[in-house]
Amino acid sequence: MNRPLTWLAVAWAAGTAIGSRLPAGVLSWRMAAIAAALAMMAALLAVPFRRAVGCALLLVAAASYYQGYDARNVSSIVPPSAETEQWDAVLTGTIASAVTVDGDRVAFAMRAARIRTNGTDAGEEIDERVQVSIRLLKREEQDAAKHWGRGDAIKLAGTLKPPGAARNFGGFDYRLYLYRNHIHWQLSAKGTDAVRVGEEAGSDGQAGDAPGASAAQRALRWNDDLRSRLGGVFDRLFPEGADAGYLKSLVLGLTDDMDPDLYRQFSLLGLTHILAISGLHVAVFVAGCLWLLRLFGLTREKTLTVALALVPFYIALSGGSPSAVRAGLMAMIGLYAARRGIWKDALNVIGLAAVLMLLWDPYYLHDVSFQLSFLVTLGLILGVPRFSKLLPVRPAALNSAISVTVVAQLISFPVTVYYFNGISLLSGFANFLLVPFVSFVVLPLGTIALLAGAVSTPAGGAIGWLVVRLNDATFRIVGTGAEHDPLRLVWPKPALWWVAAFYAALALAFAGAAAWRERGKPAVAVSAVAALLVLLAYGYDPDVRSRDGRVHVLDVGQGDAILIRTPQGRHVLVDGGGTVTFRKPGDEWKERRDPYEVGGKLLVPLLKQRGVHRLDLVVATHQDQDHIGGLQAVVEQIPVRAVAMNGTWKGNDSSRKLFETAMRRGADIVTLPEGGRIPVDRHTELTVLDAGGPGPDEPLRIEEEQNGESVVLLMRMRETTFLFTGDMDAKREGELLAALKRNGAAPPPSVDVLKVAHHGSKTSTTDEWLAYWRPRLSVVSVGLNNAYGHPNPGVLERLARSGGETYRTDRDGEIVFTVTEDGVKVETKL
Repeated sequence: MNRPLTWLAVAWAAGTAIGSRLPAGVLSWRMAAIAAALAMMAALLAVPFRRAVGCALLLVAAASYYQGYDARNVSSIVPPSAETEQWDAVLTGTIASAVTVDGDRVAFAMRAARIRTNGTDAGEEIDERVQVSIRLLKREEQDAAKHWGRGDAIKLAGTLKPPGAARNFGGFDYRLYLYRNHIHWQLSAKGTDAVRVGEEAGSDGQAGDAPGASAAQRALRWNDDLRSRLGGVFDRLFPEGADAGYLKSLVLGLTDDMDPDLYRQFSLLGLTHILAISGLHVAVFVAGCLWLLRLFGLTREKTLTVALALVPFYIALSGGSPSAVRAGLMAMIGLYAARRGIWKDALNVIGLAAVLMLLWDPYYLHDVSFQLSFLVTLGLILGVPRFSKLLPVRPAALNSAISVTVVAQLISFPVTVYYFNGISLLSGFANFLLVPFVSFVVLPLGTIALLAGAVSTPAGGAIGWLVVRLNDATFRIVGTGAEHDPLRLVWPKPALWWVAAFYAALALAFAGAAAWRERGKPAVAVSAVAALLVLLAYGYDPDVRSRDGRVHVLDVGQGDAILIRTPQGRHVLVDGGGTVTFRKPGDEWKERRDPYEVGGKLLVPLLKQRGVHRLDLVVATHQDQDHIGGLQAVVEQIPVRAVAMNGTWKGNDSSRKLFETAMRRGADIVTLPEGGRIPVDRHTELTVLDAGGPGPDEPLRIEEEQNGESVVLLMRMRETTFLFTGDMDAKREGELLAALKRNGAAPPPSVDVLKVAHHGSKTSTTDEWLAYWRPRLSVVSVGLNNAYGHPNPGVLERLARSGGETYRTDRDGEIVFTVTEDGVKVETKL
């Protein structure tokens, strides 16, 4: 069988994917062993159609192996009762990962060996990985936590609970992410008073004293410490600017200190793969090792042997990401094959690397870096020789560089839009320009500066001066391209069939182009390119023919964010949520490097995933942080035609920055006319019941208390009505009802959907308000376990008396109202 390892890898990856989609428990490890044995017999014996039979059996073996592996991924912790969602517990064990100290937060995984609950002295032995998060209360606690590390014995008390699942359709599923890292529980604690690390972990003499670190943990701790010390060398060489964090990521795979804005710029241009340790890094490392070893006069065989032995050390030192492991395995297999003088077929090498990784951990298949690493490498092996023959460029170096860039962009495109929902058409040019420069100039010089700086800071600083100049040029190019990129596209998340169809059409286009060049037959190439164009058009706007309207009440925690898609494809965003932080003077140490921000971390990814290429209108009902905080990221990353405000000025920095950014990016800043009607499309109209702020002839005024100044909108979509109320209070409700009655407005038969004001606060939603609007459905946008007690029980009672059904984002997650010609349907995430 030609290239047996290649066929093995294809069948094994496909079978693993099938196993991940089947219901749990359908297959087992026993079936995997039987199918693998039968596949081996089919390969060795002259069985008819043995390739097809062997691949089919390998599919079954891989699917069974995945299911058997997954069946063992269970928790040994049993909750006190079936109804218990979280409880206090004391865990004893060892720290099982590197410890991240970021502002007032410490995070790590621990291997728990004993658990105690309900204050009992007796504990229960377990074997469980637990994700730990500690919120620090004092600066001294931060200093102490920086000395914790992998393998340290630890005992701590906190609240144990399962990780949270995705709360929005298509949102990041943290529970699934931890599950695939064999973690089923989170433990959270405040302060370190109940934390004992090292010898103190067993100082109370109770049963279940913390076990010692294993040999593997000690080795990993040594590796963590070495990486940290080398990172400290970069900190000494580059005390100012973004160079230290950038070089830590580039050379060592330490991404925590990378400047968040700089990383975002690399991401917008599709350049983050430069910062991930992958094939180019390993190739540069191996080439450097081979050159140095030959310089010292070692024989070819010894040179290859030493380089082979050094590759695992480099992979561990760089953090061991899936892309680095893939490149390291391929390098080791290639070096071993060269040492023994046996086959060196690249497809067999990559196939063997893939199978070994999936045998070690089948969950690798779900990792985006694993997928991109193997797909792009496979595409380069197969596609570059073919594309270079089609390219009418004579200089070999230029031909090769263009071929590598184009093929890599084409192969990575479906996976990129599937996971990141956007692409820059400048990405190809940016990669063509910067990948060789960074990989073959900056990376080697940065590594030399690191090694020199480890011996002598002045020696490293001399090389570092040149590295800074090179980095400045890189940062200017990346910054200019990211901030002034007219070719950036938002791309909705495609279906898996679309991804498969794109790759099939692309392969057909390559085969057809070769046939056209060699035999003068263009039919296959033309048909394949036409199919690609149709797929691209459909993938860019798959809902273009849909005439259903949708209103998404997104779960943004304690805040509001409502996305409206009209039947004709217009998009309106009412508020954007926001993260409210409270900092006192002297709390600067609590600031995190890249704090969680609703707009950039949650709202913008959801908008992109749903194919929001442009927002026709953004309504900031008022200027409190939990309503406009997330809009900053929206106006920075998604084109906006107009931003409507409430006509007052809170005078805070976030409001000023939001409106200035919106204007700089071409959006109009408007106030809405009270009583005005705004046609959004042929089936959708907004009526401004309350514009907030002063009247049309009154000057803009500063208003610190914004709730009572909320914009109130009545939307009619087809025959369905929605009432959006911002954070209006009872006083404003009464004033609006009086104005409506004074103007002779007849009470509506009922409103179909009421967005309950101010997250269900007791200061809003009076009986009079509900009696006037008589909502059939109500929705409360409120954070889970919020500190304000929202929604208020009295408000819920009034809503129940009004006779309608009430939905809540804290209980239901995202709530989607789909408006059709027949009425409205409701779907909730949880």
